[in-house]
Amino acid sequence: MNLSEKEKNHNILVVDDEADVLEFLRMFLDSLGWEVTTAPSVAEAREKLDRGRYFLVLTDIAMPDMDGYEFMCYLQEKRVDSQVILMTGFGYNPHHTLVKINKSLHYPCLFKPFDRSKVAESILLAWNEYHSLPA
Repeated sequence: MNLSEKEKNHNILVVDDEADVLEFLRMFLDSLGWEVTTAPSVAEAREKLDRGRYFLVLTDIAMPDMDGYEFMCYLQEKRVDSQVILMTGFGYNPHHTLVKINKSLHYPCLFKPFDRSKVAESILLAWNEYHSLPA
């Protein structure tokens, strides 16, 4: 294997405090052939990130233990090389955490309720981006 090539990684970490969202995404993404791990909190997600490699972290923005912006800063600080896609059930609000994130970090965002084709497309784009970057 070329040293600049990343090992093919199909692992996705889904972080959301809503059990029904975790279950839906686990089943849907599993049906598309991805390896899915779920975490109901940022604290649990951090533990899973310490133990495994994920090409993608798919995370909710509004969670009780840490908001999406703080979690993104944590991922950057720890130099986690995963791609990131945000999720929110909120519409546009100029004071929302999403606006703060997009101004500084530029991550894609999926809106709930999910458009399945948009979810599938966004994940494939993230997989391609992850594997095109040097190891």
